Amino acid sequence: MAASQHPGAARRAGGSAALDLLESVLRLLAGALAAVGAAALAGIFVLVLAAVVMRYGWGRPFSFTEELSGLLMTVAVFTLLPATVLRESHIRVTLLSERLRGWRARLLFVLAQAVFVAFCAVFLREAWGIAQFTAQLNLMSEQSRLPLAPFLYLSVAAVALAGVAGAWRALRPLPPAAAQEPPP
Repeated sequence: MAASQHPGAARRAGGSAALDLLESVLRLLAGALAAVGAAALAGIFVLVLAAVVMRYGWGRPFSFTEELSGLLMTVAVFTLLPATVLRESHIRVTLLSERLRGWRARLLFVLAQAVFVAFCAVFLREAWGIAQFTAQLNLMSEQSRLPLAPFLYLSVAAVALAGVAGAWRALRPLPPAAAQEPPP
């Protein structure tokens, strides 16, 4: 999207190109991680399908299906998080926020993003230590002996990007209000 077509481009002067570049880089990284997450979900499907065929077709089940599926699910959850934060497509509790307007709505949104960024920071502090410890000891999954460190490092990187995306969203305009669903 050209800078002249970007919403709010007219009101942003000077730093417009830099902000657009930063937004593009964040979206590119989040999109790449989302592709990894989608591949992990597809991998779970293929793995479970193959395991069922092996179990009932040949009577020889895979020993690693449960552990690898769990690790892939973990990867999917964490790698899809940055794109979800950037797109504001996550579930929101809007009981208070939909009643506020102007600076109050903005303040509440920024506070919510600050809580999310703080969560990411605490998570990163703890998870980084665990990932380093896991890599140092070359820890493996219990039954299948799959290396755990790559899964942990990927999850840590995804949470770091999600935190950056949350901080970025706090600096951006408020997202449009969530569409009201009709009552059941």
